[in-house]
Amino acid sequence: MEPRIPADAELARRAAAGDATAFQDLTRRYYRPVSAFVWKRLDRADLVEDLVQETFLEAFKALKGGTTPQHFSSWLFGIAHHRCGKYLRRKRPVLFAGDAVPEQSVSDNTLLLDEVEEQQKWLDRLEVGLAGLPPETRDLLDRKHRRGQTCEQIAAATGRPVGTVKSLLARTYKQLRERLAPSGEAP
Repeated sequence: MEPRIPADAELARRAAAGDATAFQDLTRRYYRPVSAFVWKRLDRADLVEDLVQETFLEAFKALKGGTTPQHFSSWLFGIAHHRCGKYLRRKRPVLFAGDAVPEQSVSDNTLLLDEVEEQQKWLDRLEVGLAGLPPETRDLLDRKHRRGQTCEQIAAATGRPVGTVKSLLARTYKQLRERLAPSGEAP
């Protein structure tokens, strides 16, 4: 009598319960098909191994987190599909030969300079807006945005309730939006 081969759903349930052997069985069962799927989707041998490993790692974490898919193979290939899509959407640097200088048009430099100039104008307006605030309010903003403190940390340091700190910050942001809005525009 041949040994019974467990169904995917049973192996997935056992893997979710912490049975490492069950997940290894699923991995052995689907490693090659998932590899072929990734290869066909991307046509890049150098990526297949990494993306397949990421697929199985994500599946393992999901199973450990309590996910028990009813149709394991569809679910696993869905993860592989998302991994491939994530790779394809990733921004990649533009490569050029080491001896070649990339072309950069004058308009690119002009646009960059215009953008830097516009950002500097906004920073100057922000500094003027901040200068008009009371010192106590500037201290709150400094703690929140320069020191990276949470509202709870600010409340503890200033001896105020957290709700008061949040309210003060909200009112301050509204004031700044009003001060920074170009004249004639609503913030």
